[in-house]
Amino acid sequence: MVVNRLLKFYDNMKQPLLKPLLVLCLCLALALSLLQCGKQVKESGSAPDFTLKTLEGQEITLASLKGKVVLLDFWATWCAPCREAIPHLVDLYKNYRDKGLEVIGMSMDKGEAEAVRRFAKSMDIPYPIILAPEEVTRSYGVSALPTTFLVDKEGKVQAKMVGFNSKIAKQMAEKVRELISEKP
Repeated sequence: MVVNRLLKFYDNMKQPLLKPLLVLCLCLALALSLLQCGKQVKESGSAPDFTLKTLEGQEITLASLKGKVVLLDFWATWCAPCREAIPHLVDLYKNYRDKGLEVIGMSMDKGEAEAVRRFAKSMDIPYPIILAPEEVTRSYGVSALPTTFLVDKEGKVQAKMVGFNSKIAKQMAEKVRELISEKP
């Protein structure tokens, strides 16, 4: 149905120079979506490991957090839904850190450590924040913000949530409780 509409639109175009441009745009969109297909982290698949430094200089490896439930939040200071999600993540962290939850903020802000540090302070973010390098975001298949991954005690991705709203907040909290209550 969508293809038929596109073909009809293409046939009825009055500007002949726009036709090749439309075809080029469609091909680029298809190519970009195909590139992302093989790079998605699959639920129940192993979470890609990383060794990175927090804004405070502490080294964190995902492998060192085995035995804990890890929430990885890919976000940016300029992202409105990310800003909306942060108070929820702070609450989750405060309520469940003593029960085995680790939250790591994976900031997508490029090369702006001091700005991210100021933002984190203004939002009272108590969990570690990392300036996520491009290779890490690629290995997780992040294509929209915020994107949140829940990694179980064995290092397997159990949930991927894209965006943020009240429904996602509820699902996230339920999944955290479920994963924390499981025995390793």
